[in-house]
Order: sequence, then C-alpha cells, then structure tokens
Amino acid sequence: MKKFLTLTLALVIILFCSSCGSSGGKAESFFNTFSGGTYYMKAKMIGDYNTETTIETYVKDGMIATTAESDSQISRTIIRDGKMYMIIDSEKMYMVSDASGNVASEYVQTEGMKASGLGTDEFGGKSLSYEEYSDDDGNISQYFIDGNKLAGIRNIIGGITMDIVILELNKNVPNSVFDIPSDYQEMGV
Repeated sequence: MKKFLTLTLALVIILFCSSCGSSGGKAESFFNTFSGGTYYMKAKMIGDYNTETTIETYVKDGMIATTAESDSQISRTIIRDGKMYMIIDSEKMYMVSDASGNVASEYVQTEGMKASGLGTDEFGGKSLSYEEYSDDDGNISQYFIDGNKLAGIRNIIGGITMDIVILELNKNVPNSVFDIPSDYQEMGV
C-alpha cells in the first residue's frame, strides 16, 4: 500500500509539472486552461515499464483533488489549506502532511519552460505533431495536438518517459471533490 501511495504521489507531481510551459502555438489555449487555475482532467498515464494509471484531477481556487487507479488499486489525494490529505477509502481513514509553499499554484505555473521545438511522433497509436518545451535542467514536455484537441503530453524527466493521454479536459469542478469525508478518521503517521 505504501509503495502504491508513493507511486501515485510521483504520478501526481509529474502530471502537474507537465502543465508548465510558455504560451504559444496551438498549445496556448491548453496552457491558459492549466494556468487559469480551474480545470478537470481525466488522463491515462503510461510509463516506461508499461505501467498504466488512470488519473482524474480537479484544480480550483488553489486546491487539487486527484484520484488514481492502477492495478485495481485506487488512491485519492487532496491538497488544500497548505496540507496534503492521502485518503484511504477502504479503511475510512486519511493521513495529513504539510504541503506548505502553496503547492497547488506551483504545479500549474506557465513559467520555467521554454519553447524548444516542433516535431511529429507516434502518440496514442497516431502520428501526431507536437510542440516541445524544455527547462534548464533538461526536462522535456511534448504537447501532442490532434486537430484542435490536446491529445496528450509526453514528459521526459530524468531519463524517464511518461505519456499522459488526455481523455477529458474541461472546467467543470464541483466543490465537493475537495471535502474530507466527515466519517473518516485521521491516521497517525
């Protein structure tokens, strides 16, 4: 369970870091969606080792709620009020840790990444064009565009490749996704 929670947290960080970038080209409206601070995204994440995780992410008013499912295991994380809540629905419990430094807004910055190229590659079974962004540390994000739709993002961070296939992206974010269930108990760390 601890390994799964660690993997889920790593995937959440990769997902949010992937939304960094400077605006321009066809990807500009997607940067605006991410940096606007309110969006819902459902995505399938596929890593180097053919690990596949379906992740739903809600962002609103500096808060983040994420549900991840991999190998029939489900985890939920809520970041709000400077705290991170790891929710364990099967046990009706949650763990709390510090998330100081306004984590939510840092994940969706549009600065730090610079346009570094254009190209075409296979993504999601199709040959698609992409806009590439990179930072001074050598991290790369390729935004694959299918018509006027963001098909997905390929992140290459520290030599690890992670494809994020976008299944749905909109601005419908209900406030209830940020609630900690009142009948759950806080678990000591």
